[in-house]
Amino acid sequence: MDIRHLITLKTIARLGSFTKASEELRYSQSTLTIHIQAIEKELNGKVFERIGKNIVITDLGNELLSIADVIVKAHEKIETLKNSRNLNESTIRIGSQESIALYRLQPIINEFQQTFPQIKIIQVLGQKSELVDKLLTGEIDLLFVMQRPRDTANVAAIDLVEEKMGIVGLGQNLQSLDDLKNKNFVFIYPKNDCTYRNVFEKYLGAYLDSRKNRIEALSIEAIKQSIVVNSGVSILPYSTVQREVQSGQMSFFALDLSLEDKISTQLIYHKNKWLSPVLKEFIKLIEQEIHFSQSTFIIE
Repeated sequence: MDIRHLITLKTIARLGSFTKASEELRYSQSTLTIHIQAIEKELNGKVFERIGKNIVITDLGNELLSIADVIVKAHEKIETLKNSRNLNESTIRIGSQESIALYRLQPIINEFQQTFPQIKIIQVLGQKSELVDKLLTGEIDLLFVMQRPRDTANVAAIDLVEEKMGIVGLGQNLQSLDDLKNKNFVFIYPKNDCTYRNVFEKYLGAYLDSRKNRIEALSIEAIKQSIVVNSGVSILPYSTVQREVQSGQMSFFALDLSLEDKISTQLIYHKNKWLSPVLKEFIKLIEQEIHFSQSTFIIE
């Protein structure tokens, strides 16, 4: 059975569509049909059924799919070995939340590409739930997210760094936490689905009342701008305001979070993902650089 036929099977099963599989694999739909017909002829049975407008994999197709996963993965290993001296075609597809891309990943990606200029890196930004879906369907290779550490059945996770969370305000306006009670600050909320929205409400809850002005911001950059423009306060990871704190533009009061509230930046990949030498090199650099960056600054 041709490896291309198995790749076609996997792609159609993942996308649930001949049209989408055709676009991704860059084959005509007639070619994909020939691939599937060849499989069905060899197995003497149907691997897909069309029910209404939907393509549904059969029991026979599911049985073959589990075997195809192993065979295709082995084929990828062989191809990597064959091309280990020529990485010109290698691509790493990275998903991340915007804040991680801006404040942690970009300098590391730049360094990696200086060492491996022939490697193409594709960055995909989005919400955590969307990115996890892309990871599970194979649309991205690696995913960087900021979340409370937890086990997920289908992924492997590496805790890269525990984020230092703190209350942030303009340096000249917020000199101590007592100022939160004594001054009429604008409280800048992270958006409702933000990883640390609950942390904001829990640790600033004692200072929130109906008289306080409140703004909900949709991104970390929007929160930072609102702090400056509205003399506001919020809760942010130190990594996102390090430059402003060191310059004196902003003040940062570290929070002593409970174990259940601690937030880590994690590197996640599918537990069945085969890590090529290129991916391993990238992960190694990520771990080294984030560890180094954590050891080179101190929060006063």
